[in-house]
Amino acid sequence: MILQLLISGSTMGIVYALIAMGMVLIFRSVGIMNFAQGEFMMLGGYFCYTFNRILHLPITLSLILASLLMGVVGAIFMRASYWPLRKAQTKAIIVSAMGASIALKEGARLTWGAIPLRSDKVIEGTVKVGIATAQLQYIAIIGISIILMLFVFILLEKTFIGHIMQATAQDQYMASLVGIPVIVSIGLTFSLSAIITGIGGGLLAPIFFLSTTMGAASFAKAFAAIIIGGFGSVPGAIIGGLIVGLVEAFGGAYISTTYQLVLIYIVLVILLMFRPQGIFGEKIQEKA
Repeated sequence: MILQLLISGSTMGIVYALIAMGMVLIFRSVGIMNFAQGEFMMLGGYFCYTFNRILHLPITLSLILASLLMGVVGAIFMRASYWPLRKAQTKAIIVSAMGASIALKEGARLTWGAIPLRSDKVIEGTVKVGIATAQLQYIAIIGISIILMLFVFILLEKTFIGHIMQATAQDQYMASLVGIPVIVSIGLTFSLSAIITGIGGGLLAPIFFLSTTMGAASFAKAFAAIIIGGFGSVPGAIIGGLIVGLVEAFGGAYISTTYQLVLIYIVLVILLMFRPQGIFGEKIQEKA
């Protein structure tokens, strides 16, 4: 049972890590927390369902098409929710993101209905891991998520586009002075954030029923993962997501599924008592 809980907890944790990583990318780019990130995951799941169950496309192709569509959604979200308010107070941008979150949730309810839905699995069947039995979908989620994280790392650290995105994140004014199109760079960051979060929703859709409320619960856990790992740290988001997933799995099995979120935040509070900046917390400096 412990091995099965480790597998299921790691699977959920790595999906929370994808959501948290998307939130960190936006936070590092524009200095705000995107409160609509959970709805990105929900929308990605619904798009994948549409391509797979309604248009009858293979699940792998459905994931790819859903991720591309989420990239467009991320760019539109940035242009409509952030860019007009970029010079306003942070509170105004946060309220705008929260309003967009409500609009996305209600739009999904009107489009797909309130009845829970589910798409096909990437891989059917189960596999024996020692004395435990795990769904192959769990293995697929872990493998795809690791590949996606490596892709994001290579994109940001090894490519010209990634360097432009990081330069804009460090100082938008200086980036504009050297000829970097700031709006394009920030749009790419939002698109990348929506893509990786939407893929997480598409991967979870075969395991858990899709619903318009799944985004809020996932956001709460991903937010806890960011605080545990340390604000602004991509490795911290990954480790924090895994910790949250394992606490959720073991807490639900040995204590109560009703109090899973409570247990996660208890762990969060205990950790902050000893390390307020998080596991990978960095010293914050004001931009020049």
